[in-house]
Amino acid sequence: MQHATLKTEEELLVIAILEETPWEKLPKRLKNSLASNEEYQKRVKEYCIKKRLKWSECAARNACRENDYYEDLVRYLRKNLALFPYHLSENVCRILRITPFRYYHGLLYDVMKNEQPYDSIPNFTAADVLRLTGIGRNEFIDIMNKCRAKKLMWKLNKSIVKEMLPTQPVNFRMEPWWVVCFVNLTTDEYRKLSEEEMAVISGGDGDNSDRLGKEGVNLVGEVDVDVLRSLYRRGLIYLDVPVYPDDHFQVSTLEGFVSNRNQQYEDPTEELLYAVFVASSEQTTVAELAQTLQANLEQLQSAVSLASRLGWAKKFLDPISFLQDSSIPESPRSFGDDRMLSPFTSPSRVGALGPPDVDLVKGQAGLTRFAYMVDANLTSYLMMGSLSPGLKGHAVTLFEAGKLGDSSVADMCEVLRQVEGTKMEGELQQFADHAFSLRHALECLRSQGTDLEVEEAGEGGIGGFHLEPHRFADGNEPSQSGQLVQQSVGDFEDYSTNAAERGAETAEMTTVPPDMADTKVAMRFGAALNLTGRNLSKENVQTHKPSSRVDVIRIESLQDLAPATMQRVLRRDYDVVVSMIPLPSPPSVCSSDGLGPAHFGPPSRASISPWMKLLLYQTAGSGPISVALIKGQRFRTLPPPLAGCAKALLWTWDGAGTNGVGGKFEGTLVEGSILLHCVNTLLKHNAILIQPFPKTHLDSGGSGKPVTRNVPLPLFESSEVHPSLIQAANELALETLGYIRLVQIPCRDPQEHKESCFEWVPQSIEFGVPLFDTELCKSVCQGIFQSHLFSPTSLIKHRQGMHDVRQRLQEFITDYQASGPKATSAYALADGPDMANRSVFHKSTGGVPMLYLLDEDDSNDVPSPGVNLIFDGATLEPLHVDRCLQGRLPARLVVAASAATETLRTMY
Repeated sequence: MQHATLKTEEELLVIAILEETPWEKLPKRLKNSLASNEEYQKRVKEYCIKKRLKWSECAARNACRENDYYEDLVRYLRKNLALFPYHLSENVCRILRITPFRYYHGLLYDVMKNEQPYDSIPNFTAADVLRLTGIGRNEFIDIMNKCRAKKLMWKLNKSIVKEMLPTQPVNFRMEPWWVVCFVNLTTDEYRKLSEEEMAVISGGDGDNSDRLGKEGVNLVGEVDVDVLRSLYRRGLIYLDVPVYPDDHFQVSTLEGFVSNRNQQYEDPTEELLYAVFVASSEQTTVAELAQTLQANLEQLQSAVSLASRLGWAKKFLDPISFLQDSSIPESPRSFGDDRMLSPFTSPSRVGALGPPDVDLVKGQAGLTRFAYMVDANLTSYLMMGSLSPGLKGHAVTLFEAGKLGDSSVADMCEVLRQVEGTKMEGELQQFADHAFSLRHALECLRSQGTDLEVEEAGEGGIGGFHLEPHRFADGNEPSQSGQLVQQSVGDFEDYSTNAAERGAETAEMTTVPPDMADTKVAMRFGAALNLTGRNLSKENVQTHKPSSRVDVIRIESLQDLAPATMQRVLRRDYDVVVSMIPLPSPPSVCSSDGLGPAHFGPPSRASISPWMKLLLYQTAGSGPISVALIKGQRFRTLPPPLAGCAKALLWTWDGAGTNGVGGKFEGTLVEGSILLHCVNTLLKHNAILIQPFPKTHLDSGGSGKPVTRNVPLPLFESSEVHPSLIQAANELALETLGYIRLVQIPCRDPQEHKESCFEWVPQSIEFGVPLFDTELCKSVCQGIFQSHLFSPTSLIKHRQGMHDVRQRLQEFITDYQASGPKATSAYALADGPDMANRSVFHKSTGGVPMLYLLDEDDSNDVPSPGVNLIFDGATLEPLHVDRCLQGRLPARLVVAASAATETLRTMY
């Protein structure tokens, strides 16, 4: 109760600070907790500093002086190893004269003096330190080793580390559209300026040299490179990265990212960065992004500005709009827009300069926009595969940013194409297979399944093919209007250069050729075009209808967003979502209103649980012998279907039983001799599905595993499977991406199968594109081509089919839940009211068990079975195991107690 009171008082204090309530008007309760006005002013100041608020726009202006506020703010940030407050540069840089380099110089000194490890510096701070000082992990360790080598001197005087730190910032990259601002110069500093510097600061006779002094605004591209660097090294200028609500940005490769710990302090800007990485796209304005994320626009602008400053976000200009708007060269509005065409990536798909309507943009583009969902395991496989340094860069971006854009996907596919066929040893080969399968899947999506070159079938009977990536006329990506621009403006020099080795990053800024010195509009828009020696004109604009664009998204990053935000991002940016196999935690792509992108993946969370296997067996009327046991039981002996088996496969209802590289949903294979122990251990926490295999059912070739093969979806009449399985696939509307795993078992009626003594029955069904088997991935991709799955008609049919699968699976689960008709009839309970979609809540009152009902919608977990089940190869029936249970506890009470425990756990 005391904790709740303190929390309420803290909330009252925050409200008072935001409303700038004076001490005299505070509630009496709040006054008693604060004790005095001085304490209240202190708390106001601390709150504003933690939020990085501007002194003139917050309650701190009534609590302290401006200089004291910013000095305390810098001390707080430096103590917490936080990022430099770039959004407060006007005060921190211009008035206090604390430059980012000076700030990070002091931060490094504090860390090294206290002998803190490099990993103690938060990742974004470490990346900015590397950009400005050139000190990365290796340089940091080298400096510390040199200091420790001095032994006694280092122990007596830790300040010697300052001598080994750089005295000036390194040459880092500056974009032409960044704004140059100058600080308050002293008289001595003004006198020491050179003539060129004086001309820039005070104004001169040149066309461009007087802008900073006379107008107070200047762009990096309009200032001489050497003069700009000289002024910056001496701390006489600072750089502003303007971001406006109608700007378009795209997250690029995280060059220079440092994988240290996440920040442990409160920073609204940094907290938004990860959401920006996942949710941003080049066709979305900053204002629309803020609306999608339900974020404060000003804070989001600061986050995007920081990402652009660090080189992780590129600003876009639509060249079509640039050509068609004749008023742009003389328009003052155009000078403030500051859009650019990134030299690193393709022209953006943005439409007009104003905020575009998303649906209109979709129609104009003529593109099918894909999102390919992967998990963090795949990123680790790409990094550990040791295939290519370039591949590791994309893997780091995918892991940290959570998303790879279409241009980065094209680069990654090209890298994988160059190294495909590389032979590795041991488990590394499985990592490499995932990478090669990923290339086939991505290139299939980029070509939209229409440009596949089918090759002859291999010896195994699985058709192989070569997937050509989608190419455009000049190797670039399409613009938003569906037109492709031949980017050319004379001999304008491309200013983009990649950073040098870690810790010694240097990059060259753009200089303006003499013949383009008067073309200020090019500078204003940051028009760094890739030049081919031709003039930029409408005659050079070529039209092209691209096929598709593909983004790769890490599912964990997407799920960090609020569910409603995730739905808005998917609906805004994508037409089709495709999931990899395995994806242990699939997203809820389908929104409650049934809209959004079509999802080629698990239709629901229950579809990756053992429920889907049981539904498949029941629908097909065939499958391996399977036993489902409810949670909470303990066996003294195994029931007859499990007793005496050589080995058994186990799946838990929460998916904890998956194993192997890639997960592959193959289940956990255990020896029959320890099966009882494994069953009792797992049943403490989960319901389980068990498939026993006699020794005659196992591979005699040495692996000792059940013999399986995978059949890609969708199934065709020519597929070498039993007609009943094709009928079941049609009944379940399985015209989707994925595969059905078949397992080999002895024939039930040997008289009908004289030539062979075994048959193939379905074991499981997986939705999506598999990556653990390259040949299977190729076969699934070939099915896309053969069945035209991504055509408009097929997408509508697929959406309805997946809805039917979800509904049928839910009805199946309802039947076998604890309160379902199948379970109640198995326990011989009296007929009661309709208990569909309910679960049992057991509560003990006076020793009499009572059943309470709880809506299933209250839980996001996949429901567990409420009755023991057995599939005997043809039908699914309840299994009575009372004689095998330890203590002979009735299964009905076990179900009720388990449901009660689970409900209490979710409630508290």
